[in-house]
Amino acid sequence: MTGSRRGPWLSATVGALVGVAIAAATLWRWHEIASAEAWLNAHLVNAVGLADAKSIGAAVIFPLDQRWVGFMVSSGCSVAMLLIPPIVLASTLIGFRRITVSRGLNALAMAVVLLVTVNQLRLAAVVVSMQTWGFRLGYERSHVLIGSVITTAGLIAVTILFVVLVSRTKRIRGAVAGVH
Repeated sequence: MTGSRRGPWLSATVGALVGVAIAAATLWRWHEIASAEAWLNAHLVNAVGLADAKSIGAAVIFPLDQRWVGFMVSSGCSVAMLLIPPIVLASTLIGFRRITVSRGLNALAMAVVLLVTVNQLRLAAVVVSMQTWGFRLGYERSHVLIGSVITTAGLIAVTILFVVLVSRTKRIRGAVAGVH
């Protein structure tokens, strides 16, 4: 009887520890993640024709008013920090066996893709703002105001979708609601 009580807690603890380990590795490697984000953003900005952007490490640079300007994807601006909650939550829910491994991984994959997308939109907004209002004013407006709105809206959407994906129940085919 004692073993059966430990089982769920042991698997939950292992799940949580796996999530914390992956989250710690994400934090540990944030600069590599930020460099990948800068590379992706430079390619996105080029692909949509916003600017002739390039990435150097974790920096995105582009020409503006006869000179090269840009911004650095810092630890606070990287998606790395935003990935930690869904990683830990999904692994803990899997560990508690509240959700299946496939459901947890699907929800986590959706969260990662959407968070990266939202952060790329925010970084692209920095480029557009700097082109529109100049280097200093454009950076300030996009980083503080526009970027915060994009990130907040994105986080709300990701949270809602994550909760929906991990909490939906299987429907029995042909079942009528409320009839068992």
